[in-house]
Amino acid sequence: MKNKNLVGNDPRGNNLPDLMGKIDLVGFEVLDAEEIDIVKRIVANYIRKMSNLGDYKEMRLALRQHEHGKTFKHEIDAFAIFSEGKFNAEVTDWNLYAALSSVCEKIMSELEHLSKKEQRHDKKIFK
Repeated sequence: MKNKNLVGNDPRGNNLPDLMGKIDLVGFEVLDAEEIDIVKRIVANYIRKMSNLGDYKEMRLALRQHEHGKTFKHEIDAFAIFSEGKFNAEVTDWNLYAALSSVCEKIMSELEHLSKKEQRHDKKIFK
């Protein structure tokens, strides 16, 4: 499978935001060009939000489609690396964009939980 890097270079001339790290989209080549553009924009928005919570390094999204009659069930696996740690998430949904949003929300939730946990441990609770 081909990896598609999302770092600011779009051959069609769309002005996608430059991201600080690397994003690999694996298995997304089965989608139309319009669908890939939407996926890139959704991911770019979440990366911006995640960058506010932690020091973003890279992310890998893998798409698998399971055919059920005339429709597809979309399974997305996410692996994100931040300086704070590594995070995994997996979502399966009938709607591709809902699955993508859910998997990114899970990563954000884990990152946010880690940052709150670190803040609690920074306080001196032991004497």
